[in-house]
Amino acid sequence: NQLTILYINDYHGHITPFKAHFKDKHTVGGMARIATIVKTVREENGDSRTPTLFLCAGDVLQGTPMSTIFKGEPDIICLNKMGLNAMVLGNHEFDYGQENLNKLRKLADFPILGANVVSEKEKVPIATSFITRNIRGIHIHILGLVTDETPITTHPKNVKSLVFLDPITTAKEVLTELDREGITIALTHLGYEMDKKLAESTEGIDIIIGGHSHTKLDEPEMVNNIIICQAYEYGEYVGRLDLDIDKGKIAGYEGELIPVTEDVKEDSVIKEIVDEYAAKLDTKLKEVIGTAVTPLNGKREDVRNKETNLGDLIADVMRTMAKADIAFMNAGGIRASIDEGEITIEDILTVLPFGGDLVTMKLNGSEILQIVRHYAKLEPGSGGFLQVSGIALEIKNKEITALGIGTKQIELNKLYTVATNDFLAAGGDGYTTFKNGRDYIDTGLVISDILIDFIKTIKEIDVKIDGRIKTD
Repeated sequence: NQLTILYINDYHGHITPFKAHFKDKHTVGGMARIATIVKTVREENGDSRTPTLFLCAGDVLQGTPMSTIFKGEPDIICLNKMGLNAMVLGNHEFDYGQENLNKLRKLADFPILGANVVSEKEKVPIATSFITRNIRGIHIHILGLVTDETPITTHPKNVKSLVFLDPITTAKEVLTELDREGITIALTHLGYEMDKKLAESTEGIDIIIGGHSHTKLDEPEMVNNIIICQAYEYGEYVGRLDLDIDKGKIAGYEGELIPVTEDVKEDSVIKEIVDEYAAKLDTKLKEVIGTAVTPLNGKREDVRNKETNLGDLIADVMRTMAKADIAFMNAGGIRASIDEGEITIEDILTVLPFGGDLVTMKLNGSEILQIVRHYAKLEPGSGGFLQVSGIALEIKNKEITALGIGTKQIELNKLYTVATNDFLAAGGDGYTTFKNGRDYIDTGLVISDILIDFIKTIKEIDVKIDGRIKTD
């Protein structure tokens, strides 16, 4: 017998085609193109009576205006139409709260798995732990495991009364419940390194279809005789794993990543759904979320050369959300001002068009000093000019003449929690010191989404600069 497994992971609301880089001429991804790939493989396999599984390794939500506005509804509707066989919860499935997640679970025609997410009170899984299927004589178990980092990558209110157990310990317990007949697939949202640890620490798993780390495995990897797969991010690829089955066990395999490019025709049924929600999105972007009592200054000539009230607002929201000591936001990521009066979602997405994930790390005072020294030496108008929170500094003649964190002078050996975006964290704008960060966490929370939620809560935004940045 043969079996084909198709898989996607971490596509984060990218149901419409997009440019992988803003300079690209062509688009990639899009749910309608993915649907065509899945449909084509199923039809080809149907001729040879080869069964096809289609799996999703989590993080359907978070990362696009479509996801922000509709909170996963169009994604689940599309996946229903595409015949998804199973999905595992990703940490970002919790970002819009448990009520929204429960709505999506009811909407889904497929099982959503998560063996190690349990209610704090009853200590039982809130989602299905595993499913068992017999497909044309092949006995298949699919076990779902979720990262236990979830409580620190989403707002605490989103996981209230939930406990995320150690996924490897949970896997070992669940595996004892499964018969050893057939094939066992761990559908995980743990990340590549944890998938390898899972493979090294357990017996009884045959295949790991993973997500969370956005790892591009062009070909499956073998660890401890367990096949590990992951298909990068944002639906740029559909993973394919073809198995030869002999006496219920894997006798051979081969795999690849199928690029989702403009060469792939869009499935008409899925495209109609996507287009309908895209039209609704245009209307939703006009939604008023608050009021600017005073103009919020994001002018290029100002935000790249001095403290502005919009820069303060963004950095303060980042620091508060991350519960950090300090926050840094590169001015090049702030692309517009907001006039006095009504604030719409479109206004925020115009100010912060690049999105960018909120990340946290630990840096010592000496490393923070290196960062602000680099900052001080930038030429006027550089996109690397930093808007800051939790820190006060004075720059004269391109040198740091005063630096404080909170109400105290910086301590060079002390570790501080720093919030920034994933661009700076990767060394963007020449800030290579960020790459030395310890305890790095990518929350996956998009900074524009955080700002939208903050404005919705506060309603009236009245921000004045407070002198945290002084330049000559």
